[in-house]
Amino acid sequence: MESHAQSVFFCIKFLMVGINAIITVAGFVLLGFGVWVKVHGDSILQILGTRAGHFLNVGYFCIAAGCFLALLGFIGCCGVIKESKMLLMLFFLAMATIFIGEISCAIVILVFQSIVATIFHEEALQLLKNNYTGFGDKNFATYGWDSVMSTFRCCGVNNYTDFIDSFYAKRKRRLYPKSCCLDPTSTDCDGVDISETVIYTKGCFTAVTSMIKRNSIVVGGVAVGIAVIEVIAMAISLTLFISLFRIA
Repeated sequence: MESHAQSVFFCIKFLMVGINAIITVAGFVLLGFGVWVKVHGDSILQILGTRAGHFLNVGYFCIAAGCFLALLGFIGCCGVIKESKMLLMLFFLAMATIFIGEISCAIVILVFQSIVATIFHEEALQLLKNNYTGFGDKNFATYGWDSVMSTFRCCGVNNYTDFIDSFYAKRKRRLYPKSCCLDPTSTDCDGVDISETVIYTKGCFTAVTSMIKRNSIVVGGVAVGIAVIEVIAMAISLTLFISLFRIA
């Protein structure tokens, strides 16, 4: 009976080490993403606008959270290997704090998602009108918009009318750029013909939001999976903590 209990205890320890390894890797991934956001922040602002600067602070959050998760995974592993009750309880409390914070953030995002969408829509439209210079130009705002319109097969934020009175229209004297065309090399892509056989009639805002909605199930599944891992990690750390007390 005692050997069976020891085997179960060993399996729980092994599982805890595996989970903490996953948490550590996730921390480094989050850290890398945060660094990427900060490095490319200026380029992102050229497309989304200055109001998006507040959202780029997520880079600092990702860096801090990534370092914290990596450290937390290391603490969890040390707590299991050394069978330290203090480290296991510290891990449990930290993981519980993270879990509560994630639930709070999810609620805030759900409540304010329409406001965030409106802000990005307005800023994207202003940046398109003021910063877009023409198909194939090398500045980041233009390259970014060309890529978005080609990838999502869309034109403008709402449609081709977004280019009316824009910097691009005044400079090129065209109603839309070549990236709005189904075939940019076609002679029909003359900047005047607005038929649906020549240009994309769908706006990029609709196209991008539709893509996000289509993938929301996957994103939600990943979020639920992470939450489950966190709950399991808390349960195992608490179980080990109690078991060590009984052994002692």
